[in-house]
Amino acid sequence: MNTGRKKKNRAIMVMRWSARILGLIIAGFFLLMFFGETMNSDPSSEPIKPIADIGVALMWLYVIAMFLAVKMERVGSLLGAAAMGCFYIILFMGILPGNVEGGFSTKGILNPFFLVFWLPVLLYLLCWILEGRERK
Repeated sequence: MNTGRKKKNRAIMVMRWSARILGLIIAGFFLLMFFGETMNSDPSSEPIKPIADIGVALMWLYVIAMFLAVKMERVGSLLGAAAMGCFYIILFMGILPGNVEGGFSTKGILNPFFLVFWLPVLLYLLCWILEGRERK
């Protein structure tokens, strides 16, 4: 009987560390992209639109949530899920500037690049669910 519990604990531990590592890699990637773009920005470029500001703020909230999730998993994962959920609402509506169609398309919410951002959040939530079942 104990071997089943040890396997579950090991599986939860592997998922937790996978979520932590993926979350930090994705957050670090976003930081590198953001700082690279701001350092290389052309002074003659047009100003950013307000809805794009909201999208960038939501992505910053996601980055903060992934760093927070390393220490406080539930708070970080719920904050990350809320940030990505709001960002996906904006994506679905198609109001982000640029090459965004909106809806259920590969340029909307089925964009593989943005789907990767959900992976650490889902792993954290899965750990939370499995720990709750183990307590019962």
